[in-house]
Amino acid sequence: MICDGFPDCPLLVDEANCTVCQDNELSCKNHQCVHRTLWCDGKRHCSDSSDEWDCVSLTDSVLTVFRTAAEYQVCADEWNQELSNLTCSQLGLGPPSSVSMVTDQLVTGRRRWLHVHPERRERGTALQGRLEKRSHACHSRRRVSVLCSREECGRRPAAGLPPLRQKRILGDVVSRQKRILGGRVSRKGAWPWQCSLQSGPSGHVCGCVLIGRRWALTVAHCFEGREGADLWKVVLGLNNLDHPGGNSQTRGVKSIVVHPRYNRAVVDYDISVVQLDSEIEETEFVRPVCLPDISQLPLPDSYCFITGWGHMGNRMPFKLQEGEVRIISLSQCQSYFDMKTITPRMLCAGYEAGTVDSCMGDSGGPLVCSDASGRWTLFGLTSWGSVCFSKVLGPGVYSNVTHFTSWIQQQIYTHTYLSD
Repeated sequence: MICDGFPDCPLLVDEANCTVCQDNELSCKNHQCVHRTLWCDGKRHCSDSSDEWDCVSLTDSVLTVFRTAAEYQVCADEWNQELSNLTCSQLGLGPPSSVSMVTDQLVTGRRRWLHVHPERRERGTALQGRLEKRSHACHSRRRVSVLCSREECGRRPAAGLPPLRQKRILGDVVSRQKRILGGRVSRKGAWPWQCSLQSGPSGHVCGCVLIGRRWALTVAHCFEGREGADLWKVVLGLNNLDHPGGNSQTRGVKSIVVHPRYNRAVVDYDISVVQLDSEIEETEFVRPVCLPDISQLPLPDSYCFITGWGHMGNRMPFKLQEGEVRIISLSQCQSYFDMKTITPRMLCAGYEAGTVDSCMGDSGGPLVCSDASGRWTLFGLTSWGSVCFSKVLGPGVYSNVTHFTSWIQQQIYTHTYLSD
């Protein structure tokens, strides 16, 4: 689609020359125009909230805030620990590891300063809304410098599990696990980010993946016909659907964000962000997986894992299943699907014969890959592909999480920090 705020073409040509704003206006991602004085003020003025994205940054640990189309330093006068915590949280990082007030060395020229607003608590929850411009400079001439810790993710501490790897000869797998369809039961705590999306008397409907203390991902098609948040709950830390056990946690759903470009006909942009109604308690059995960087992709022919409570023959297993799959290039994947288009929003994995692949009931479940340190990253969400009972089994098709990393972070930020 042209001029919808989501680039589809090389060099972004479908998003070029879409609107012309006045000199005192800035263009939103969806090509609305907003007065520059409203940009990064802590309130949304673009309908897609893009006027409040990327307003806060740390440059060599020095806090920088974008306001009225210019960068400002933050005066350390009246700064406090609460604001340091907010800074790191808003950037998606862990608690501050170091906070210092650095003397400004600028001798010539005039520094642009923002100051802590005296009524900051009534100014919204975003940091930029709690700061203001003043006619005078910073009295102390000191800037705020913050170092944030990294949020821990992608670790599997339960029971000291060994690496889930198999012997390979010349890059091939000697002993391949028989798909989730054939079944290999996962050990308790092996995949602490796996969750079950449940609704009413039907119980388990889709898989989901924990990506933060209050956030999970699943696919958009799970919510077709029932997008109301009050219809759903998320159960975490369980291995057996029939017997959740003492390690499980249940949370209601506060909001559901289905990707606005989700296309049911071709199952493209098949992703949703789920906001839990309260934070999870992080344990060995419940903890988030890592999101990929915006350019991070698994290599073709590398091996990753899928998990879920998928169909096995004519029944659904109660215990969580796991299987190892090979990443397949998009061009190779396309050769298996003559009647469907494989887009950059998709990721393919499995085996040519379909021996290992996720099935119906695993929709929204994770495809995760491990790095050399044993940290696991989410690269795919089970979307569509081979059908368990089809005579012709091909690779599974997953929503490509890397493509959506920025969008996911924007939704989390928007629903956490912005007021209308």
